[in-house]
Amino acid sequence: MSASPSDTAARPVTAVMPDVTGGNALRAQEQMDGTQVRFEDVTGKDREVVDPQAWRVCGSRPGANQQITSYPVVLLVAPDTESCPDGASG
Repeated sequence: MSASPSDTAARPVTAVMPDVTGGNALRAQEQMDGTQVRFEDVTGKDREVVDPQAWRVCGSRPGANQQITSYPVVLLVAPDTESCPDGASG
């Protein structure tokens, strides 16, 4: 038995995570346009991101080009004055 058209129409709309790695955290948040976004200090110092303009995106959960299946999307960020840790892609 195949799915009826109404079953297909009831599926949730899904989105794909853009590749924002290396970009400014504020611009990445703006690019997500309405998607719930949470910033996480990827350096392990657990700092609150008060001014996303001063932070750089090191990675994300889900990763770039992966399907977004839960919210909020997590942007793994580091201050512009610091390097992203190795393997910080999420």
